[in-house]
Amino acid sequence: MLKHEEKDGGTPELLPSEPGGEGELVPRATFAALRFTEDDNIRDRVYWYRLDFPARTGGRVLAPVGSHDRLQCARVEHILEADERDAPYDVSLIKRVAAPYGARSFLWEGRTCFELGGVRYDQKRFTRFHVFACLFGEPPASAPAGYTIVPVSGGEDFFEREETFELFARLAGLREGALLCGEEGTLKLLASALLELAGAKGKRPLPPPGARAYLADLGYPQEVLERLAEKLR
Repeated sequence: MLKHEEKDGGTPELLPSEPGGEGELVPRATFAALRFTEDDNIRDRVYWYRLDFPARTGGRVLAPVGSHDRLQCARVEHILEADERDAPYDVSLIKRVAAPYGARSFLWEGRTCFELGGVRYDQKRFTRFHVFACLFGEPPASAPAGYTIVPVSGGEDFFEREETFELFARLAGLREGALLCGEEGTLKLLASALLELAGAKGKRPLPPPGARAYLADLGYPQEVLERLAEKLR
């Protein structure tokens, strides 16, 4: 029997089953019992999730909750490595932990990409991962899995430019994540607008009374602004 190993940050690997299975391959995985300490409605019990990255008991993670899979912060109460057939919950129904709490960047082609996921937008919920990420400078040779490369043009009066209206419409309609590439100042301004639309705070706030009203006054369609907000929530 082979020792259990994990690859690619925790991706379950097919291994020979325990004795008695003669030749049968049984997937092994890591599971975590989570307690959502910031939610009074569910904090009195633990919920099992699948865990695809290293974590420790007592650490904090972000995981989807409810029918809309809104991300909330949870404390890891227990970690279990087991065959899928011995999972603590039906593996067809179990959800995956989204990310460690505080994870806001990832490396791609040796460069740092900054996530817009994992930002608190109300008392207990956080923006989604793999929706928008920023890469300062020229676009990479290829996109990370699940992302489309979206070049962003800068310039004065960024939000008043026709190219930006087209950019917002494109981002609202994308089914994959968007890897936004361009000048650092422009991307920080764009990131702040996208976060504000979702109810979070950006590093470069738009003029009062906030992103939604400011952009609507400029003529951005309400359905585009609402779609962008919902993508991050």
